[in-house]
Amino acid sequence: MSVRDSLIKYLTSILRASQGTILVILCDLNGLSIAKIGRKSEIEINPNQITSLASAAFSASEESWEDLNIKDQVISFTFFDKVCLITIRINETLLTIVHDYRKEWPLDADNLASSMYYIKQKLGEFFGSNNETEKDFEEFSNKVRSAVYLFGMGSEVPFISYAPEKFDQTNLLPAISYVLDSIQNPIFIRYSLVSPTGLTLDAREVSGQKLQISVEAFSASANVAFQKMKEESEGSSIGDLLCYVAISGQDPENFFGIITNPSGRLKFSEVEGTLNAEEISFVALFTLTYGGIPIMCESRNIIFSIMKIIGSEKITDNFIKSVNVLTSFKYD
Repeated sequence: MSVRDSLIKYLTSILRASQGTILVILCDLNGLSIAKIGRKSEIEINPNQITSLASAAFSASEESWEDLNIKDQVISFTFFDKVCLITIRINETLLTIVHDYRKEWPLDADNLASSMYYIKQKLGEFFGSNNETEKDFEEFSNKVRSAVYLFGMGSEVPFISYAPEKFDQTNLLPAISYVLDSIQNPIFIRYSLVSPTGLTLDAREVSGQKLQISVEAFSASANVAFQKMKEESEGSSIGDLLCYVAISGQDPENFFGIITNPSGRLKFSEVEGTLNAEEISFVALFTLTYGGIPIMCESRNIIFSIMKIIGSEKITDNFIKSVNVLTSFKYD
């Protein structure tokens, strides 16, 4: 069996592990396809766009991780209206799983890790640089297993609003600040609301955490990554970008993550009947210690609360709905 046939074999194993998985594709860091396998689906998938999104998903957060001195990014989860893209870097390639999270969630972490072990091994042969050891393969597959497993685990946070019952309609920022102060679980290291230009509108940071960059610099950097993903996915057949999560770290028991998602349109002023409003984003840095479910739930609650203050917006509403879909599955 050739190396390419072996790669297809393990991609097929990933595809067959879940009826919700539509496409599994391996590409280089520039988005050039190497191998792919898929199944028929009502959801229209453009493989070329998927590889472009995969390349963006892994390059988008590089600056943030470098600023934080956290290495190396293990996996990213990019949620759209119709599917989630799970992207994993393997040597000089990117493996992306296009998964319908509305059918099944989470992924089988053990099966995926097993496939990662052999794909990493075969890629060394494929590119003629097989100088890695069995220990390297095991450590890599264990990182993937832990990241996928932890992201699908954790205690669900009740779906509630933190918005104040009464607030000044002419000055919404104090009400938004009230929401950020009302988070129920200490799961974020830092979190903020950011304008499209990278301006931090309001932010919170856990005391005692010493990071190399300020919360404002982090927020701007993470927002650039989110905007890059939005631009790359514009007009996509898989729908609007709802949420981007990147997981990084050397220690599987101490992973860090960055989450970014839309937070509606905030009106800053009104001049002669013309609304001056901008799309704002929620940005947060977290540890994966508590699992991904409370991270997604608290992000949803914060955004839901802000919607109560500034008004609803379609893409942001769809983000809230997508989190409710994820939490409707049973976690063992």
